[in-house]
Amino acid sequence: MTELDALLAEAGRRGFLWHQFRVDEHGPDVLAGLYRWPTCADVVVLLDENTSHAYRVPLDAADVFAPTHVHWGYYQPPQVSAVWVLRALLTIPRPDEPGGLGPLTPAPEGTVVPGARVPVRLRRRSTLGST
Repeated sequence: MTELDALLAEAGRRGFLWHQFRVDEHGPDVLAGLYRWPTCADVVVLLDENTSHAYRVPLDAADVFAPTHVHWGYYQPPQVSAVWVLRALLTIPRPDEPGGLGPLTPAPEGTVVPGARVPVRLRRRSTLGST
């Protein structure tokens, strides 16, 4: 097992939900992980082993996979692998801890899941009608 595999498995154990996107009918596939906190969500976008980024986005964002503003972000320099992005994401403080929820800043260009797709919003499920 590679370190990348181990970090992906650890993110899954922590509760990240994985979404797979196809940029166009020919690919490439994009893997995005999302972990929901009460006030924000942590997102990692993996296009390939050498192209990825992670960020913390407010829950009221119009599209968590194409944010306009973020609380935190790790945007990979060209020579750094996806392993570093996942390490950064898995070691940031929780949002309720000191330093965990920084001020909102504009998201850098390219902080998106690429391709033509519908926006993805996070909403709490309704408890109406549940027993």
